[in-house]
Amino acid sequence: MNFANLIPAILGILGLTSFSKVDGKECLSDEERAALKGYGFSDRFLDDFNAFLQNPPTAATGSTPNQQMAAVAAVLGQTTEQLQAKTAELDALKQSVATDKAAHAAAIQAKEAEITALNAKIQTLSALPETDPGKGAGSATATAPAFNLADEQQLGGLSGSFFSLERPYNQRARAALLANEGKMLAVAAPSSVDYKGLQDDLGAFYRTSWTKRLQSFLVELPTITKLFPTEAGHQDLETLVNLFLGEFSQADTSDKSEFDKVTKGTYEFGHETLRMYGVMFVHKFQSLKQLEKSWIGYLNREGSNPVKLSFIEYLLVETAKALHNERELRYVNGVRKEPDPDKPGRAMDAADGLYEFLRKRVDGHVDFTPNGGTTGKTVYQIKPFALPRITPGNIGEVFYQGTSMIPSVFRDTGKIVLYIPSFMLPWYHKYNETHYGQNQDYKAGINYVKEFPGVRIKTIPNADNHHRIFWTIDGNIQTFCQISGEMLRFHLEQQDWTVKVWSNWKESIQATAVGYKYTNRADMDGSRQLIWCNDYDLPETYYVEGDKDKNPDALRHSSIVTVANSTAFEITDITNAEVGKVIALKCGADGENGVTIEKAGKFELLTEAWTPKKGDVLRVMKRADGKFIEVSRATAAADSYQFPTDETTPSVQGATVFITAANTKATAITDLTDAVAGVVYTIHGAGAANASTIANGENFVLTKDMTLKAGAFIQLVKAADGKFYEVARG
Repeated sequence: MNFANLIPAILGILGLTSFSKVDGKECLSDEERAALKGYGFSDRFLDDFNAFLQNPPTAATGSTPNQQMAAVAAVLGQTTEQLQAKTAELDALKQSVATDKAAHAAAIQAKEAEITALNAKIQTLSALPETDPGKGAGSATATAPAFNLADEQQLGGLSGSFFSLERPYNQRARAALLANEGKMLAVAAPSSVDYKGLQDDLGAFYRTSWTKRLQSFLVELPTITKLFPTEAGHQDLETLVNLFLGEFSQADTSDKSEFDKVTKGTYEFGHETLRMYGVMFVHKFQSLKQLEKSWIGYLNREGSNPVKLSFIEYLLVETAKALHNERELRYVNGVRKEPDPDKPGRAMDAADGLYEFLRKRVDGHVDFTPNGGTTGKTVYQIKPFALPRITPGNIGEVFYQGTSMIPSVFRDTGKIVLYIPSFMLPWYHKYNETHYGQNQDYKAGINYVKEFPGVRIKTIPNADNHHRIFWTIDGNIQTFCQISGEMLRFHLEQQDWTVKVWSNWKESIQATAVGYKYTNRADMDGSRQLIWCNDYDLPETYYVEGDKDKNPDALRHSSIVTVANSTAFEITDITNAEVGKVIALKCGADGENGVTIEKAGKFELLTEAWTPKKGDVLRVMKRADGKFIEVSRATAAADSYQFPTDETTPSVQGATVFITAANTKATAITDLTDAVAGVVYTIHGAGAANASTIANGENFVLTKDMTLKAGAFIQLVKAADGKFYEVARG
């Protein structure tokens, strides 16, 4: 036990400033021992404490203010317990006095004297941590540690996670203290996320009754900014100039050549322009009077006021989580679409995400660089690698082939990173275990390209729909904003019985350097680019949603699913369809909100008009004259092979599309026999009462359990480990 921490508390109890000395050594007098025994200290404790005073350890002993405060708090708690016990005794005596006051008067007087003394000691101890945190109160020789503002890990060098400079509020506190010394330090502005973090840190000091809690089950997504850090302070259309160098060195002929005839080397400049997308959150809280009719617990602090501001504050904290999640998904999957000024837009339409940024650099985009040499022209910056479609059975070979195609002057630097969707990493581990598991040099769970240890692998979250992999220099891709924390700077305005709330911010994710801008794709040779990728992104089996009440747009992907329209909508064209490329149209809603295609106009070559039911698919190809040729059409399960009735381990040999039977009893599919690794199998449902089910477990790795009722389907792929992984469902 470190008795040095207890010295201020013991002195406070005894009402002393120092201990008496005998032969030059501090010690406890008999009176002091007796007094401390009266407060509950044992003889063994007092003997050890007295020995410490007489012979304090030479190495020890300095104590921090926090340690001394803890010791004082412990003794204070003990003394408070004694006070409560003595008070209880006093109450009992007073009760007895009612019947025999004279007999107990002396005892009552003695107890009151004890209680008075205890109260005096408690007052001394309570004031001690603030007025005298231990400095000079005992025999400790070490001084308290200095408040060190130069410490970049802990605020002032104070120990404990609460003072960590990872906390934004500690960062701002340090910046404010340094500002007093004339030193400026840039820190993020406060936001509601900071307050939430502070609330989490202080959680041990307050509690909300369980019966009054209002629970939200919204889970915050992991942030992609750990992969691509955010840089603040940027405006739209900021331009960064990139320099591309030609070859310069040559054999020395200076003794016999003319200078001007042998000069060589070129400098070419390219531009990367930062595109910052404006995003907003707008909401209106109507009269919250009706909340009084339901239990909102401690949040109802305004009584009958129709505007429940405390409840609104709670909702905005939850809204901050939702905004965070939407931005994380948008960083990956976003596709900017120009908004209608008077209609609410979709979250994914607010800004381009990472994969859309890459697609535009591969497929071409209109250069928006101000006053650039290619401004207003369609430019291409990434020449993709022609690689096989990635499956669990060939993923290792694809990673090897693609990495091999990167110029060695970049690949061998140790700075190149391969970025893959997160679902591919288990595929890669299983591939390596299957092919190299018996190799003594093989290490399980490697996060680098096995044949190229200098090329690390990093996974991108929330990218399950994508099959694009890409390589670039570590740190080349970043996220950007204009003002840190701006998304959560909510503005509130009360108007009558409503509260308007909004925030506006700018965001972007893109690369600092992509490559030279070519206006002719045929001129590209891959020598002047710093991002390399495979030649496809979204698989044909994945359908992107079309726009409501509009013709389908094949710019992003060739597989499109329609959405529910305001009324039945007639498709008359497919925007951005490429000549000779098959487009798959899937009906996502039928009836009054569905779609139709008449055998007329650009679709006059169809075999007949298309009036689909939900799940039906029409495949067409654009001809050079702009008209569409029908390639095939099918209902959701028209060409499917049917599983036998009540079959739990059906065979999938010889086909890839199946439909379950109308079973006679509950049927759980536990395996698909005769399946081939790397092949995607589609299973459509049938019936309802005894529809086949597939559980997430054993041979199946699903996002959740699946019930294959009529109209439902699931796509599965068999991996090298023998298990079936979910690809898509609907």
